[in-house]
Amino acid sequence: MNIRLVFLILVIVVFASWTGFGSYSQSTGIPLTQAYNDGFVNITQNTSAGTVPHQVNIANKGKDPIKVEVGDVLSAKSSQDLVIAENKTIKKNSTDIVSAYCLDPSQRAVPGVNLKATATSSDAIKQVIYGSNLKDINNATNAQVQIWILSSGVNFNIYSGEPVAVVESQKINYTKLRQIVSDAKTAISTRFNVKVDDIKNLNQNGTSNSSGVLDGFSTWLKNTTGI
Repeated sequence: MNIRLVFLILVIVVFASWTGFGSYSQSTGIPLTQAYNDGFVNITQNTSAGTVPHQVNIANKGKDPIKVEVGDVLSAKSSQDLVIAENKTIKKNSTDIVSAYCLDPSQRAVPGVNLKATATSSDAIKQVIYGSNLKDINNATNAQVQIWILSSGVNFNIYSGEPVAVVESQKINYTKLRQIVSDAKTAISTRFNVKVDDIKNLNQNGTSNSSGVLDGFSTWLKNTTGI
């Protein structure tokens, strides 16, 4: 039998098993918004303005696990609105720390403020999050700026709220921040194959996150097998 064909079949089986397990593991637990509405969870801002990514404390007071997913939106009147940046399951009667990017550059995060689980973000923002590296400050900062562009427009005010705090906390100047913004615009245009003027439409329309994963796998498969 053709060794390339055998390898292809093996890769497809492994990928199918991995995606199936991911779907199953993410199907367990109560969605965060539902748990919040039912009064089973407390969500608290953990980090100060300028942190990238932010950290939030999620306390599960219920008898069932809570499913926290990329794209879950957290909001507060007196602090920064956030979007969850990782998938995690919070066990019953336990507290965990979850990473999140901020959504509204005009506000500043305030540690200790209680947050509400309100909605889910656009698919475009989810794709940016999935493509980011939470442990790499430069990569995460670029992703954070991309999210600001998607949520507040390409001309969002870099001299307000959270961007000012990022400049202070990372000890950079505004020339550097403007370069990060420029790089972020280019990254969005390339990722979604749109002109800068059309970026404003992405947060409404988005692109399926799952299709992005499949496209990436397809490209990897072609490069690996030559098929």
